[in-house]
Amino acid sequence: MSPALGILLEDCRQKLSGLLEQPRRSPEDWAIDWSGCGCELCARFSDFLGAGTTQTLEWPLATDGRRHVHHQIDVNGLPVRHTTRRTGPPYTLVLRKTDELFAREAEARRAAATDLEWLAVQGHR
Repeated sequence: MSPALGILLEDCRQKLSGLLEQPRRSPEDWAIDWSGCGCELCARFSDFLGAGTTQTLEWPLATDGRRHVHHQIDVNGLPVRHTTRRTGPPYTLVLRKTDELFAREAEARRAAATDLEWLAVQGHR
């Protein structure tokens, strides 16, 4: 094995091991780390996402604001379901964090363990 490949394998091993060494997410922890574009809407949305004990937000918001938040959810693939309750004005954007948050983390851990096993085999060649 070339020295460069050995360095690359070791770097990957350290990163995957680091991911697996992180504590598992508590079933009560709904926090999602995200910062958005820096606008006021994204700041408020980020606060909601970062709140580990909050799963739902009902947010009276005009059309352009709802559109912006919808776009951020869709473009960033956030595990948040969004619907609009059409009473008001303004209508209310109803946001709900989904169980996909936990499924994604479990899948990332499974993939990291699989990749780490593969790297161990490659390191012994």
